[in-house]
Amino acid sequence: MSELIFTLRPAVTHLVDCRALTPNMLSGKALAEIKALRLSAQHTVADVFDVTGEDVTHIIFKQARAVIHYVGYQMKAGQIIIEGDAGDFIGAAMQGGVLVCKGDVGERAGDSMRRGMLLIEGDAGEYCASSMKAGTLGVLGKTGTRLGYGMKRGTLLLAQAPAAQATWLDCGWHTLPFLDILYKSFKTLDSRFATITQMRVQRWMGDVSGLGKAEILVLA
Repeated sequence: MSELIFTLRPAVTHLVDCRALTPNMLSGKALAEIKALRLSAQHTVADVFDVTGEDVTHIIFKQARAVIHYVGYQMKAGQIIIEGDAGDFIGAAMQGGVLVCKGDVGERAGDSMRRGMLLIEGDAGEYCASSMKAGTLGVLGKTGTRLGYGMKRGTLLLAQAPAAQATWLDCGWHTLPFLDILYKSFKTLDSRFATITQMRVQRWMGDVSGLGKAEILVLA
């Protein structure tokens, strides 16, 4: 089956709530039903996106811009690829699956994330990984302020050193063999993350203002 593709219409400038567009929410729906879904009181899916394909377990957002919010919200399984930028709350409350954004994202990416993998190839805004409970969140670009705010568990993998975090403890540089297992899970993805091989990382533990069992790993 071909991927289910949502191509954002160029004329769309209003904020688009994409909570309904995940593999679990679209399971069992025909293409006509998906196009007729309401994203707001004013707009259906067909008003905002050109929609093609049929495989709801593999979703692609094309020509994506920062107007799309809540992509991957409470996602439980499957794969979502965002070709372009996205707005706020990307991967929020994720419970499984893989979400890859090839551009920049807004605030609170991975907020309250519980499981799964969220990979951001561009920059991430403020409060990235806020209140994250488990899972893996990777960012190749820059991260904003209040990184990992209230983060309880999980792994935040960064390619660039973040700003100093008052509630995170620097545990020094380590060579972590378990990263090889994580990197193998990247190899099957159409993503720049698939090329990562560095085993040596700077490890931070936190957020110590809360549970303090999460980690930030910064690539050498």
